[in-house]
Amino acid sequence: MKKIFSNAKKSVCLPFIAMLPWLLSSCSEIASGEAVPAAELNIVTTAATTADSFWETAPTSPPPVITEESTTVTEPPPADRTVTFTALGDNLIHSSIYKQAAARAAEEGAEGYDFTYAYAGVADLLDRTDITVLNQETLICGEGYEPSTYPLFNSPPELGEHMSELGVDVFTIANNHTLDMGEEGLADCLAYYDENGFVRVGAYFDDEDRKNIRIIEKNGLKISFLAYTENLNGLSLSGNTSLTIGRTDMEVMEEEIAAAKEISDICVVSLHWGLEDSGEQQEYQENDARRLAEAGADVIIGNHPHVLREIETIERSDGGQTIVAYSLGNFISAQSQGANLIGGILDFAVTVPDGTDITKISDVVFTPIITHYDSGYKNIRLYKLSDYTEELADSHGVRQYSRFSMEFITDYLSARRLLQEDPTVKEE
Repeated sequence: MKKIFSNAKKSVCLPFIAMLPWLLSSCSEIASGEAVPAAELNIVTTAATTADSFWETAPTSPPPVITEESTTVTEPPPADRTVTFTALGDNLIHSSIYKQAAARAAEEGAEGYDFTYAYAGVADLLDRTDITVLNQETLICGEGYEPSTYPLFNSPPELGEHMSELGVDVFTIANNHTLDMGEEGLADCLAYYDENGFVRVGAYFDDEDRKNIRIIEKNGLKISFLAYTENLNGLSLSGNTSLTIGRTDMEVMEEEIAAAKEISDICVVSLHWGLEDSGEQQEYQENDARRLAEAGADVIIGNHPHVLREIETIERSDGGQTIVAYSLGNFISAQSQGANLIGGILDFAVTVPDGTDITKISDVVFTPIITHYDSGYKNIRLYKLSDYTEELADSHGVRQYSRFSMEFITDYLSARRLLQEDPTVKEE
């Protein structure tokens, strides 16, 4: 096994979530305790060195060579095929976020919701790879549903539209809030995505819809997408519906991964799993990740804990590699513990070497991001860590509820091997 240490090109300038409320506490905006004090760190400033070449699409084969002596066409050997990815954490939309979006739309004399301000600080990171995957934590049920917050979430239609405009290609919607608006709400949510032409995975109208595995073709490769959740906050589908939701049943997941690999070159699996607010993956997750990798999952994107966890590669018995992010934390939220506000954007490349059906992982770049808000959850917005300052950290509204500082941020990232000077893959 190998650990990923924020490798390849660095993109930061510092070395580094009521029906059953007891199951939902981490999605609340209410503080649930102080964070662990940060340890002393020696912070080293480095330069951002992201290379433009990584964000270009995979190279195509060079043209045939024709010599002067002959009209014989010499075909070059086929090139390896590569797809680049961006993976995002939980898009957790509390009332503070959609209310400020409504206010900003009104300021412009428009109706509806304008989410531009909240995401502007990281917008340039979201549409530079071939495929961007987002865990949409809150339902988007479309027109006819009022927005709602914890513990039963529904977000305005403008949210999904803005995410798509930013570059999101795939929305994963299998999570503990999938049934927040009941079966009718879920059906309308699925219709919302389909009517807008958005790719959604993890919940389906029926078995036929589920068997229609979502595939995107890029650079001569077919990429399939699956998504599963461990729990539904104590809710369940009735026996009178055709709706189906991806659950973390190992045998089902292995069967669906096998079916996906029959029709695709790369299989991306999103898992909503683990203990909320815990920055350490459990042993069963590491075991399940290895089993899913052997079943054919080339990418495993973890969500649900609302805090960051380690990222690693698994060396498979077939000679291929699987990248695993145990949790990418929150993409954005209005939670009230410091660790919930440290997120990250994960970029990486998956290559299928010519003449093989295995996958290799490369160009892994982890960009830490910070959700910032003023006192009273006002003016919620995202920053890259490279743009964040001591002054902003010291003025963060979360300090009313939790320990938070620049030292706290770098301590948390470093403890999870997400902030390292040496941009290499190291043995565990």
